[in-house]
Amino acid sequence: MNPPVDPEIVIQLDWSDEPRPTYATGVQVVATPRDVALFFVDFAAAKGRGGAAPDEPPKAKVVGTVRVTPDVLFELAFNLASAWNEYANATGDPGRPQPKYKLMSAGGRQVRGLTPT
Repeated sequence: MNPPVDPEIVIQLDWSDEPRPTYATGVQVVATPRDVALFFVDFAAAKGRGGAAPDEPPKAKVVGTVRVTPDVLFELAFNLASAWNEYANATGDPGRPQPKYKLMSAGGRQVRGLTPT
């Protein structure tokens, strides 16, 4: 018997006070049983980068952080996987297989985009 699936809740976003976007070239993830921290970084391999001395390896600059619960991290991964699958369907070469994500042991829930739309 499959566990019940929560109905999707549509949340309207207030874009009037959106912070200025920033560019990141990487992300580091730190997890505990209660929360997950995502550290978005910008890294450029240039001498002295990030305040490093010219003879030291460059440092990555933290450009943003987000702290979430494990449940929110799952929803983020779920939505990113769905977005990737849909992107691969829309932009991929139909003659070549595209890498896709799918959930394992998910009951009745599955990411979107497993079949081309």
